Amino acid sequence: MVDNVAAKADVGGLALAYVETGAGEPLLLLHGAESHKGQHQLLTPHLSSAIRAIAYDQRDVGGSDSATRDYDIADLAADCVGLMDALGLPDAHLAGFSFGGAIALQVALRHPACVRSLVVGATPRSFASPSPFVARALAQPPEERAVLMRDASISPRAQQDERLMAVVGDLLRGRVTTPGSRRSAAITTHHLTAAELGSITAPTLLVYGAEDPVVPIAEGRALLAALPHAELSVIDDARHGVALEYPERVAALVSDWVSRHR
Repeated sequence: MVDNVAAKADVGGLALAYVETGAGEPLLLLHGAESHKGQHQLLTPHLSSAIRAIAYDQRDVGGSDSATRDYDIADLAADCVGLMDALGLPDAHLAGFSFGGAIALQVALRHPACVRSLVVGATPRSFASPSPFVARALAQPPEERAVLMRDASISPRAQQDERLMAVVGDLLRGRVTTPGSRRSAAITTHHLTAAELGSITAPTLLVYGAEDPVVPIAEGRALLAALPHAELSVIDDARHGVALEYPERVAALVSDWVSRHR
């Protein structure tokens, strides 16, 4: 059993930083656009002890190397598979929220043999153009943008939780998707057609917040209709940070899903 040990793996010449907890069924955790592997620190303690959870920093983020050239979401999907290879995993379960869910879907589309199952949360079918809410947030100065995203992610009640807000504050301080950056450009390359979604064979659990203004529940229902083997779980009162505000409930859903798809 490996527990909270920070390490790095060479993936195509880039060092990707990761941490592991637990032992058993391998589960890769993919963080969001303006986040890092610490996004999952509230979730992993509640996962089943039969799960080996691996949270990693994507390229250009946290403790991982920065890219030296432009890249797209296909490259980020390849990084995920490359990390699995480096860890000796021919396949694994993938769980991602927001942009992390987009990468997970891209892995399932492009590298289907590597995916045992998917958990996709608060993820749209496309980031090619920003939603009205995201466009408004991006137009704000950094401080106001952080407030908008905080309120869009966490309910007023949960904002009274000091530990939760310390984690959220750390994530928002990173703000790695600055306009014009390679990562910002890569995010916009996520766009899945109905035909592409229909070809994804991995069993997929969709987890969405009923009150998410960033990725409305309609996106979850659209994915449910498009994916051949999908189930949808809606968490009432949850906003975009569904796994941050409700880690125990989401961990229970993930643990059950992984157990069902060993």
